Amino acid sequence: MRILLLFLVIVIALPGFGGMAANPTNQGPTGGGSLIRDITGGADLIFRPPKDPVVEPTAGGPTAGGGKSTGSKKAKPPVKPPAPKQDQMIARGNAARSAPKPRYEEAEQQYNLAAQIAPTDARAYAGLGNVYVDQSRFAQAVEAYQKALTLKPDYHAAYLPLAFSLARLNRYPEAIDLYNKIIREDPSNPEAYNNLSFAYNQTEQFKEAVDSSQQAIKLLGETGQAYTQGFQERDELLSYAYKNLGNAYNGLKRYDDAANALKKAVTVEPSNAAGHFNLGLTLYNAGRYSEAIESYKEVIKLRPTLAQAHYNLGLTYYAVNDRKAAMDQYEILKGLNQELAKMLYQLLKG
Repeated sequence: MRILLLFLVIVIALPGFGGMAANPTNQGPTGGGSLIRDITGGADLIFRPPKDPVVEPTAGGPTAGGGKSTGSKKAKPPVKPPAPKQDQMIARGNAARSAPKPRYEEAEQQYNLAAQIAPTDARAYAGLGNVYVDQSRFAQAVEAYQKALTLKPDYHAAYLPLAFSLARLNRYPEAIDLYNKIIREDPSNPEAYNNLSFAYNQTEQFKEAVDSSQQAIKLLGETGQAYTQGFQERDELLSYAYKNLGNAYNGLKRYDDAANALKKAVTVEPSNAAGHFNLGLTLYNAGRYSEAIESYKEVIKLRPTLAQAHYNLGLTYYAVNDRKAAMDQYEILKGLNQELAKMLYQLLKG
């Protein structure tokens, strides 16, 4: 008898794992465990730290040398007018934010001073947004970026961090609208396509998520040049895109396609336990139990104490009628998670 796996959401939160999501109300039709609606483990948004607002260079003195001149007089080069006063504050804010050990309180103070001096200067509010997003203060980041865009609608540097902040607040419809706007203006941006796919998956628009993920993969280059976004390197980003693609196919119940995408994700990033975990879920739902067992074994090699992996491995052994191996997982679970151990034991003894 086939028992539906417990779909446990594993989210990568650099540098390690986040928590577990559970939904006890979504019971599988055969009563074999709690089913989580979406598979989002390991896939995530690409984050590129936003650039500092641009400031005007400060004016210097005359460049002509002193002393007497001979012959005809040479015209002195024009002296640039002084930079706006708020630029001094914005420059100080930039310096504090970009320091080896960022001084966010100082940066926030300087950008606020710039906004007081020049309340119509969008750069001051964009700077505040950058400080807030760096600290995961996403609600304040949204407010600051939206203020910048109200003052200067074509302030393109605010688009991506604003969309990222909206997505982090689960305001997915707004994020989707903004990512689509970014793509219309910059159709070669893999960050926007990957994050759009993530947002589509969260809103169960799986067909659109497939299309966006495939475009992100194409732009990142399956075998192409390196692509670096801040602390994230090409392989990590490509793995995210494949995992988003796999999640979208799972949403469409195209399990074989999902498995192929997730296999590529773990090939690109073999040390990502969440990718192997989701691959195990997908292979199970495709009825490919022996492959699912191998995927869960890979998870356990990487995270030996991850109780969810032992539980799902036990269920998969049960699906192939290997009760002894399933009971071995129960014995391990007793020392890791008593609740999951009890659930597995009741199934095996039922």
